[in-house]
Amino acid sequence: MPAALKTLLKARWFQPALQLITLFGFTLAILAGFFGTPAGSRNFGIVFVWIVWWALLIIVLVPFFGRVWCTVCPLPAPGEWLQRRGIIRRTPGKLHTLGKRFPKRFKNMWLQNFGFLGIASFSAIILTRPHISAGVLLAFVLAALGLSLVYEKRVFCRYVCPVGGFIGLYAMMAPLELRVRDCKTCLEHGAKDCVVGNDQGYGCPWMVYPGNLKRNTYCGLCFECIKTCPKDNITIRLRPFGSDLFVAQERRLDEAYKAFIMLGCALVYSTVLLGRWVGSKLGEHGHAPPLAAVCGGLVAV
Repeated sequence: MPAALKTLLKARWFQPALQLITLFGFTLAILAGFFGTPAGSRNFGIVFVWIVWWALLIIVLVPFFGRVWCTVCPLPAPGEWLQRRGIIRRTPGKLHTLGKRFPKRFKNMWLQNFGFLGIASFSAIILTRPHISAGVLLAFVLAALGLSLVYEKRVFCRYVCPVGGFIGLYAMMAPLELRVRDCKTCLEHGAKDCVVGNDQGYGCPWMVYPGNLKRNTYCGLCFECIKTCPKDNITIRLRPFGSDLFVAQERRLDEAYKAFIMLGCALVYSTVLLGRWVGSKLGEHGHAPPLAAVCGGLVAV
């Protein structure tokens, strides 16, 4: 990793500065949805989030940079800053939450799966009615904030965020990874600063131990581990596309189901919205059938 890049990633101001920029755009999108034009095709919130951001996410960010969107995502920022009682400076002491444990049965991708499926099912409404779109976006912020007040670290990002599951799954294809240089160094170092934190940074907000990290799926690229590692044993590096697909571990049903949802929705959208399928595109009275009725059937398959 180049020295200039390492210096930038170690700087405590770097991630918050990016999050403040995206938080400003996200706030404008919500305000535009509630108070702007009701015409979806001309509303800033609809265009900014569901056209510009979504296109950048699936065409550029995830395929080439993995979970880099999670580095700048504004959703967890307010809750995380409240937990830490600060934005840039490393605040000493424990995180300020109720200290509850997240239910073990939900420590997987299932909540993300059904959240994504719910949004996909009603996408025809969300993507065309600005006030509903703004309501959904605001609900994401409030959910992230509420969970941050009850549970430590980024529970919303790791287990709840509907977009997070999609990004994590397809980040396995990206040619960028965060890994340890030498696993033996991690084993011999007993303090585990990357997990518990130190004066330089916080313990991993994503509840990941970098020494065991083999895939991009659950690393949110917050770079706290790079800040806290006293052995300089963690780096960002390039690798061949799709390298994580050959990692023979953690093959899970919830991840497979996420892939099935993505594939199923792509087929439904291509049939209902893009293809020359008159019978599917037009209902009995010449109107497009609600996507909720079509995508919702994926749950039962």
